[in-house]
Amino acid sequence: EVAAQPESQLHGNAPAQMERMEKDQGRSPSAWTDVGGSKQGRRMEWEEIKDPPPLEQNLQGLTITSPKSELDEYMGATHMLERVKEKMDRAKRKHRSSLKLRDWEKYRFFESYDSLQRGHVARIKELNQRHMEYRKRGEQPPANQVVTGIDRVHWKDLSIEDFIEKYQKPEIPVVITGLTDKWKGSTTWSLDELFKGRYRNCRLKVGEDDEGYSIRVKLKYFLNYMLHNLDDSPMYLFDCSFDEHERESELLGDYQVPFYFKDDLFNLISEKRRPPYRWFLIGPKRSGTSAHVDPLGTSAWNALVKGRKRWLLTKPGTRKRQVKGYEYRRKSEDGEAATYFSYVVPRILRAEAEKKVRDMGIREVIQEPGEVIYVPGGWYHAVLNITHTVAVTQNF
Repeated sequence: EVAAQPESQLHGNAPAQMERMEKDQGRSPSAWTDVGGSKQGRRMEWEEIKDPPPLEQNLQGLTITSPKSELDEYMGATHMLERVKEKMDRAKRKHRSSLKLRDWEKYRFFESYDSLQRGHVARIKELNQRHMEYRKRGEQPPANQVVTGIDRVHWKDLSIEDFIEKYQKPEIPVVITGLTDKWKGSTTWSLDELFKGRYRNCRLKVGEDDEGYSIRVKLKYFLNYMLHNLDDSPMYLFDCSFDEHERESELLGDYQVPFYFKDDLFNLISEKRRPPYRWFLIGPKRSGTSAHVDPLGTSAWNALVKGRKRWLLTKPGTRKRQVKGYEYRRKSEDGEAATYFSYVVPRILRAEAEKKVRDMGIREVIQEPGEVIYVPGGWYHAVLNITHTVAVTQNF
């Protein structure tokens, strides 16, 4: 979730699009189940998950406390303030200049998003629960699955040597828990504290214009926008230069690089010569990054402090055309993460289910608050913010 930039623009008729999506998905997305073989290979069908938990439960840790003074004006507002709308509209015009402002809400995902993602969240959590049951028994999950889970290990049960042998050398993703428990950011990066604290007037990057120049807005404006926007794919605060400014650089004291990732060849060159490698992230619900491979062969770690993220990864060597689902994307659909996860991914999974050899090595996981995910170099990955999120990530 590091080097990707939002792409393409929205087209098409939203009601017709939703109708096609419903026909595509058939029953509500939940668990894949093998139903037998054929000359075309084994196929898969959706199996209903009974009573998946409400998506609202995923908002834990993101509640807004009783507002006071200026906090009441921005964070406690019941709508997007006019001054904020003006500033964010200006930023949106620069960021996606070919897109009309009214088309930022074209699909009206804000109406269907929770219902679209609810079954997927339940499916992925169930998938990873079964995955870890195999691992705890010392067994490997069944081979040639459409989707595989990801190991989830507490840092106390994973030495540096074991991390290197089990995950770094074989280049396998892993979710590590417990690493952020003592971070200062675990408390100072709540939405309320970010607004009330020393960063509220800092201008942070929320995108780039057509010429590659950074688009920046004050954090207090962005937080009001995040809480009240209706955009299909909202702007994403994704700042890589926070360490260059006196006030923002204090964010460096709110977290520590996990000890698994201390060895970094980039440390051999000066900070000025080093390419961008660390980002402070605030992602509104429905924002995310489309499928990409991190640059320069680097690996990455992503620490989620608040909220929940949905990840999809494919093994190294997967063709770009496959993972991005170009053949499954309709002309009316853009390349944004919300569209990709809502429309394109179900079609990719369905196509993989019909193959005899499932060669993409797809892995999915829901990243929970306080978890760190390790993404080895060469793995395509796409990320969707299921809820409002606050995170930090570094490449190494």
